Amino acid sequence: MTAMGRIWNAYKVELTKAARSRYTWLLPLLLIATVCLMPLSQPIARDGAADYRFIGYATRAAVNIVGLIMLVAYSAALISPELGSGTACMSLLRPLHRHEFVAAKLLLGFTYAAVIVVIAGAASWIVAALFGDLTGVSYGGEAVYSNLSMLCAYLLGLVLALFPLCSSAAYGVMVSSMTRSTGAAVGSAVGVWVLLDVVKYPLRIAPFLFSTWVETPWNVFVGRADGLDPEWLPDAAMVVVVSLVWTVIFSVAAAFSVSRRNLQA
Repeated sequence: MTAMGRIWNAYKVELTKAARSRYTWLLPLLLIATVCLMPLSQPIARDGAADYRFIGYATRAAVNIVGLIMLVAYSAALISPELGSGTACMSLLRPLHRHEFVAAKLLLGFTYAAVIVVIAGAASWIVAALFGDLTGVSYGGEAVYSNLSMLCAYLLGLVLALFPLCSSAAYGVMVSSMTRSTGAAVGSAVGVWVLLDVVKYPLRIAPFLFSTWVETPWNVFVGRADGLDPEWLPDAAMVVVVSLVWTVIFSVAAAFSVSRRNLQA
């Protein structure tokens, strides 16, 4: 069997294990609850005014706050429990190389990131459609953006949002590969993230960190909701490039860490 075939089989096993975990199903419930509570802070009504601002507000709250925290914690708990219990050794008896084992975990983290944006996006649009108006954006009585145009801008923002989220998943997997304790992995992943957020601007390293670009994918959609005409470039390119670079760095570091570890419990 080829390496891709072994990774794919390992990924399917990971999906099966994830589907059986209660923690996996907690995220969709929290995302939907977050979106459903957003009208309390960003009211919507059937008053003829488009509610795209609500969609942008609810999506960013669900994805960039609740979803991001859950994604980092989830990814940080993907490898460390198996290192601590010794079950990682059993996984490698399939046969499965260590870097393929890490690749399957990364794919699971990326899948979780995709689930976050899809559920948050669907919930935001459904709530807006049920309780608000989606009639396009007009200014001074003139149509500026149609509903289709806004939907396209949103979908492009959703695709861009996957890049920093996948970097976040890879970051969590990397931290998870460096310790046998799940609690230490999750705590370290979240703690280092918060620390970097505090110091990145004083140290002037913010543009080089993928976490800085987490909010950027939604800027065009939110700007158009206000009747403006923001440009996609160069910010969209920065989102992709910075996120891809860090995803590769984290993935290689995770594979290297697992390759050098004694996997016996």
